[in-house]
Amino acid sequence: MARNREEIQVGAVVVIAAVLFLTALVFVGGVNLLRKRKVTYTTYFKFAGGLEPGSFVRFGGLKVGTVESASIDSSDSTRIKVVLQVADGTPVRANSKARISSLGFLGENYVEVSPGTRDHPLLPPGSEVPALEIVQLADVFNNVNNVTVNADKLVTDLNDRVIAVADNANRLIDNLNATISPENRQHLTRALANADAMLDENRQHIKQTLGNLAAVSNKLGPTLEKTDATISRAHVLVGNMNGLVEENRKEIHEALVQLRSSLRDAQKLMLEVSDTLEMNRANLDEALENIRISSENLKQFTNTIKQHPFSLVRIKTQKDRIPPTGK
Repeated sequence: MARNREEIQVGAVVVIAAVLFLTALVFVGGVNLLRKRKVTYTTYFKFAGGLEPGSFVRFGGLKVGTVESASIDSSDSTRIKVVLQVADGTPVRANSKARISSLGFLGENYVEVSPGTRDHPLLPPGSEVPALEIVQLADVFNNVNNVTVNADKLVTDLNDRVIAVADNANRLIDNLNATISPENRQHLTRALANADAMLDENRQHIKQTLGNLAAVSNKLGPTLEKTDATISRAHVLVGNMNGLVEENRKEIHEALVQLRSSLRDAQKLMLEVSDTLEMNRANLDEALENIRISSENLKQFTNTIKQHPFSLVRIKTQKDRIPPTGK
């Protein structure tokens, strides 16, 4: 009996040790004895945000898996390839988005997958989940720093402008004070009094001028109407002329063509006449010389007739007397 009791105690110790070991594996080592089937998805980030194998993957805030691997993409070295291992049956849809998030300001980063919408189909395992890049704190601080610098510049510019406006306002006040001095007030009062006197003196003339203007305005109405009527008639005349030109466009074109042909013929004729004159210039000069000689002979003959008219009656002219030689 004592030996059986010892065996029972040893067996109980072994069983308890095995249970404790399995419990430690489950809670400390993360071993899941009732392991469910896992599927993988891939996503790409420009900034991994401290992700490493074993980081949690959440779907709509619920933990559904872990990060299997995070490495530089071999096809594009500017992004990080992250392989997600999630429980089979997780409804990752075609419009689901993966982004890096954290629980609290100091919490560890994890991958959050959005549920998407019902009108989109489920994403097959092994597919790529589109990623949403997170804003880094350094970028936020840089933007805040830039905004602060710009705000400082704006405040400085506003201060300078306020100072300039204040100076201008002070100058304006000084000018107003100088303008409304007692002497200027007296001059202004005198000027207003003179203006009132001038208005009183010329009131009748102003009324007459206004009356003449009114009369002229009344006469301008009929004149403008007549002008409108004349313009309308001119428009009608222009329309008629346009219609006439449109109707006789062919005849006008033919007449212009004939006129151009006639001008060409006339030009050709003038060239021929010029060539003829150039060719017969010597003959013309000779003819003109003959005409000149004939004119001189005719003039000489006329003078002879005037001096000796009897020469026309005589059949034979007398010889001129020869003066004696002195023998």
